[in-house]
Amino acid sequence: MEKPKLLADSPVNRGRQLELDVIKGLAILFMLLVHSMQTFSFAEWEPNFANRLIVFLGSPPAAPVFMFALGVGVVYSRKNTPGRLARRGLSILLLGFVFAFFRDYLSMCALYLRTGDAAFLEAGVDYLFGVDILPFAGLAFLFFALAAKLRFESVHYAAASFACAALNLLLAGTTPSSPVLVRLAGLFWGTHESSWFPFLSWIPYPILGYLFGQLLLRCQDKKRLYQICLMVSLPALLACWLLFRHYGISFGWEVHEVASDYFHHNLLGSLFMSAFVLAWTSAFYFLTALMPESIVKALSRLSKNITEIYVIHWLILACTAVFIRPQLPLPLILLIFAILVVLSDWLAGRYLTLKARIFPAKPAGRAAA
Repeated sequence: MEKPKLLADSPVNRGRQLELDVIKGLAILFMLLVHSMQTFSFAEWEPNFANRLIVFLGSPPAAPVFMFALGVGVVYSRKNTPGRLARRGLSILLLGFVFAFFRDYLSMCALYLRTGDAAFLEAGVDYLFGVDILPFAGLAFLFFALAAKLRFESVHYAAASFACAALNLLLAGTTPSSPVLVRLAGLFWGTHESSWFPFLSWIPYPILGYLFGQLLLRCQDKKRLYQICLMVSLPALLACWLLFRHYGISFGWEVHEVASDYFHHNLLGSLFMSAFVLAWTSAFYFLTALMPESIVKALSRLSKNITEIYVIHWLILACTAVFIRPQLPLPLILLIFAILVVLSDWLAGRYLTLKARIFPAKPAGRAAA
């Protein structure tokens, strides 16, 4: 019997995609874990297996997965008109800098008052204008708003991704002379250490997610789709890994400080992490069926509250770090991580419940991914 076409001519696969919920839930756990270690581990980083594993899990399976899922979500959302995407992008961009004021600037001021060390004030100003994942997400939504306005096709999205990667290569190492321009340019490429998620380095993952979402939405045989993805991504992942080993590029396994290699990565890094995200997503399509239902439900619940958990867990860490500054051993960091997961999840749920009571939701118009 002839196999049905892999892709239908119109959308046939709507609704939440369980494998995406699982990898987003895992990415949240990895994010909280690596942020706990970064906050409470101050001594010279030891390259033991546990430290390497934590930093690696907080790298390719974390932020790139969030951004990939962002792109898929744009496809699955019915609120993807240019105007709505632009308004969402602007609100998230603004939220990112307001959040930095409370998380970074105020906590650094508190540390200055507690210690008298003026370096904390300088750090507070530096971090206030840092480019974290929220400002990047805002820029990504603005990109999709412009693309929707221009009626981009898939080929245009792919071309935009490679154009951004090429421009990133050209601008690498270029730093404006004005401090103000350094901060503005840091939104787009890595002009300073606090530019953690510059647009040109990180936009390939939302675009990849968007292109993948277009396929997933019309997919009539997900098993075949993910088998194909694995056959393509695993050899690409191996090739990239061999190149990294040859050129000594680290993504968190060899050293702790990976700002230039991870946050400011170039086209080669984009190819590696794109292959990783596709392989990771495909693998969890098959692994999810083997996981206990309780774990799948817990990860799915986490995945629905990404922004809330992100903001809450960082505010908790920032406040705690004002009073707990000495280096903590790994067992204590793991204990803090476990408490942080439970507390952030609970507070996110309470916040959303309160928000729903104060601002009742309008009739749903969204097919979630």
